[in-house]
Amino acid sequence: MKRRELLAAGGAALLASPATAADWRASQPMRVLVAAAPGGTLDIHARAAQGPLTALLGQSVIVENQGGGAGRVAALQMGRAAPDGHNMLVASGDGLVLQDILAGARHGKARPNLRAVTMTVSAAQLLVTHPRSGITDVQGYFAALRSRGDRVTLAVPGIGGIAHIISEMVNRELGVSVTHVPYRGGGPATLDLLAGQVDAMIITLPAVTTHVREGRLIPLAVSTRERDPAMPDVPSYSESVAPGFDVPSTQGVLVPAGTPDAAVAALEEAWRIALAEAVVRDRLQALGFVIRATTSQAFEANLANSETRFAQVIAAAGIRGDDG
Repeated sequence: MKRRELLAAGGAALLASPATAADWRASQPMRVLVAAAPGGTLDIHARAAQGPLTALLGQSVIVENQGGGAGRVAALQMGRAAPDGHNMLVASGDGLVLQDILAGARHGKARPNLRAVTMTVSAAQLLVTHPRSGITDVQGYFAALRSRGDRVTLAVPGIGGIAHIISEMVNRELGVSVTHVPYRGGGPATLDLLAGQVDAMIITLPAVTTHVREGRLIPLAVSTRERDPAMPDVPSYSESVAPGFDVPSTQGVLVPAGTPDAAVAALEEAWRIALAEAVVRDRLQALGFVIRATTSQAFEANLANSETRFAQVIAAAGIRGDDG
C-alpha cells in the first residue's frame, strides 16, 4: 500500500476512533508553535510529523517557531490562543516544568493555561567531551572533577535547564562539583565544545548524534537508565557511576486550556498515527529519539511527577533562573 493510501486509512481510523475523537474535525488550517528556534530537536520532530498530520487532519499544518525564555515565551503565547483545537504547542516537557518552577512565582506559570495532548518522544541527555580534553570515558570525567574540581568547565544550554539539573543531581550524589557555563541554547554550546573552549557538555542526544558518529565529539554517558539504541556502546550513568539514575528528556504536544475533549482526543490520535509512519519513526529513532505517543493523561501525569522531582533538586542546589 502506498504512503498516501496508508495515511488515508489512518485518517479513516482516526475519524472512526473513540466517539470523543469522532465528534471533532479540523475546520481550518492547524497551527503548530514550536517553542524553540529553527533547527533544534523540537523543530526537527515537529516538521517530521507535519506532512502526515496534514493528511490525517485534512487541513494544512503550519509550523511556526518562537524561541525565547527556554520555551517559556511560546508556552505563554499558546496559553492565550483560541482553545478550539486548531492551535498546538510542541515543547520540551521538562523545560516547561523547570521554567514554571524557576520563573512562575515571579512572572506567572504557563502550565495552568495549557492542556497536555501527548508526550511524543523522549531522549537521553548525553554527557560529551571533545578529543583534546584528555577525557575518554565517564569514569575519567568524574576523576577530573575529583582532582580538579571547579576548574573543569561544563557547558549547559541555560541555567536551570534539564542539562543543568542532571549535572547537579549526579554531582550531588557523587560529592563532586563542576563549573557550569550557561549558553542560550545547544547550538552555541556545541560550537564552543567543538572549539575546545569548554571541557564537556550535557545536551539532548539527538542534537549531537552526527558530531559523535563522525568523531568530532566523544560520548561519555547517557542520562537514561538503559543505554540509548542510537548509541548502544555508550554507557548510562546508572550502570557506570550512579546506580538507578534515570532522567530522560521529554517532548510533547499541548493545547490551550479549555480545548474540548473531542479535539484533544482527535489530536492525540493524529499524532500517534503520524509518529508511527515509517519515514517519521525511522528518522527520529536514527537521531536517538524514543517514540512515546502517550495518552494525554499519561503526559499530564509525567509533567506533574517531574515538577515534584525537579523542585526538590532546585531547592537543594539553590538554583535560580537566568532572570533571578
